[in-house]
Amino acid sequence: EAVTSPPAGTPPSDLPPAGPGTIEGRTDYADGGGVPAPGILVLLKRGEEGRGLPEAARTTSGADGGFRFDGLAPGTWCFSTQTPGSTAWDHDHGTVTLDGLAPGAATLHVERPVPEGEGVAFAPLKAFLSRRLFPERAFLLFYDIAEGLTFATADMRGRFFEWLEIYDRVEKTDFHVQGPPREFNRLAPLLRRFFLYAAEQKGPRRGVTLLVDFPEKIVPASEESGASLDERMALVTLLKWASSQDLRRHDVGVFLVAETVGELHADILQNPHVAQAAIELPDQEERREFLGSAWVRGLAGDRPVAEWSDLGLEDLAARTSGLSLVRIQNLLAECVRSGGRMGQEALSSGKRRLIEEFCQGLVRFKDPRPGVTLDRVATHAAAKARLRELARIIRAGKGHVLERGVLVPGRIGVGKSFLVDCFASECGLPVLEIGEFRSKWVGETERLQARILLTVRALGPVVVVVDEADAVFGNRGGSDGDSGVSGRVFAAFAAHIGDSKLRGRELWIAMTSRPDMMAVDMKRQGRFGLCVPLFPAQDAAEVEELFAVIAKSRGVPLGDPLKEYVRKVLGERPLTGSDVEAIIVRAEERAVLADRDRDVRVEDVEAAVDSFIDPLPPGLLALQELAAVLACSDRRFLPARWREADRGELTAAFDALAARRGGR
Repeated sequence: EAVTSPPAGTPPSDLPPAGPGTIEGRTDYADGGGVPAPGILVLLKRGEEGRGLPEAARTTSGADGGFRFDGLAPGTWCFSTQTPGSTAWDHDHGTVTLDGLAPGAATLHVERPVPEGEGVAFAPLKAFLSRRLFPERAFLLFYDIAEGLTFATADMRGRFFEWLEIYDRVEKTDFHVQGPPREFNRLAPLLRRFFLYAAEQKGPRRGVTLLVDFPEKIVPASEESGASLDERMALVTLLKWASSQDLRRHDVGVFLVAETVGELHADILQNPHVAQAAIELPDQEERREFLGSAWVRGLAGDRPVAEWSDLGLEDLAARTSGLSLVRIQNLLAECVRSGGRMGQEALSSGKRRLIEEFCQGLVRFKDPRPGVTLDRVATHAAAKARLRELARIIRAGKGHVLERGVLVPGRIGVGKSFLVDCFASECGLPVLEIGEFRSKWVGETERLQARILLTVRALGPVVVVVDEADAVFGNRGGSDGDSGVSGRVFAAFAAHIGDSKLRGRELWIAMTSRPDMMAVDMKRQGRFGLCVPLFPAQDAAEVEELFAVIAKSRGVPLGDPLKEYVRKVLGERPLTGSDVEAIIVRAEERAVLADRDRDVRVEDVEAAVDSFIDPLPPGLLALQELAAVLACSDRRFLPARWREADRGELTAAFDALAARRGGR
């Protein structure tokens, strides 16, 4: 076939019209934004898969990333690409099928080459391993179940296929023609033979390294009884490789690259021949280096930072905590390539979206709101005073004396969430609120938990809020029928929160109406040793304060007749913020129906109070209040009527209420 390609950079006006035997395309960088990738060597091959097929034609992409092939016969065509300065080939570009009637089009996404000649360079993991960590290895192999076996360089691939041809002659197979098996269990015996062969070769480069990507698809975390035969065979293969004296003596190493260790089978993690190395999310210094690197300058077209961002490099580095470098790059590309500017609002919303996407909607990320302080919280004077002390420590940068966690117990509707939001904004810290992350699938719960904890560790300083903490944290013993998941979740949380190295970077706040159901281990000093309980209004002055603050927030004027009614009629009731808000909303509703809009009168409030039936059992509320009293860590946080109460009597009263409710 007489396939031709015009020279790179030929102006479109000098090219003949595209015919049915033409494929026109462009190369761009896979890191987002549609940035053209010039100078890419493009090989055209006939068939479904670029790997191992003979070359039909080649060209180099022009300055705009464009390329073209002419004179093609109908059928399926595929591509292989190589970036400048690299010897590795990328075959994963899909196919173009020509029908003999119309030309074809293709867009090839390529990895940006590793920049040279600068202080710090950034590269994908495979490029880093081949060019930095293992540049002298005789063979560096990559495997995943989608692509099968690939190689760091074309030379390595060529030497492997030379050996494979000899293997085929001995074993009466044809792998050098068909390619090595893609299924791991069929490939493994062949790889072991190759490992031993390669290790015996003489030369300046020695040793073999195999990197297995997505190993959780091969040996997932699962119960032994539920594992398939293929999974069991793969597990045994990896365990035998790990303990093999031959492979160790011949300098053969195997890397399993997974997002979290909880995704892999426990037998691999517990094997004494297997080491674990965690790659944490980048810290502020690493983010600053990345933002000043050639990667980011390329995204911005080498424009100065001031031309595309309202924030300097230091601010950008500080405000992108909790994001991986790839996500930072994508965030900048979305903004810069759309012609916008990276301002505080764009960065905050983009970061919130990316973190919530990474954690699969299991967390809510909130930045501090300007002007929102603890002054907006009614009553709870002792709790506000203690939280203001913590906020002062945070603002002063004295994190070494900060509590690791604060337990905020209180009955339903007492205002725990609102208090914590106001406290976080007064501190000036972002809030990460953890939602329900448990899954029915084996290993999924631990994987999601690990992803959340990884984000929390990288986000600091941050306030981590856990609502319904007694349910989220679980307990040491676990639950019947969950295969120990609850126990492992509890252990991971306990280890993380108890890590004193994170003091000052994370402040955990656990909210619950039943602190008695939290494991004792969580309530010890060094975890949630500070307990600041919240209680309903204790007297007429606090009830009036609740009405005044909530009415003001809703824009409802509270005249003297209403204040008098609140003091005399409602002053002795143990009302909470949610109770008062419900009363005011219902009173507003009556005013609107009477065509008075926000002119709320005493009769409106009186009717709302008289018609309301509280669906919450009084016994449950009393139980929750006693639980908060017993959990309190400082007498100063208790109302006067509880401050001098006998603890033994309180415990007996709590036990009696719990027994009456069947232990709930």
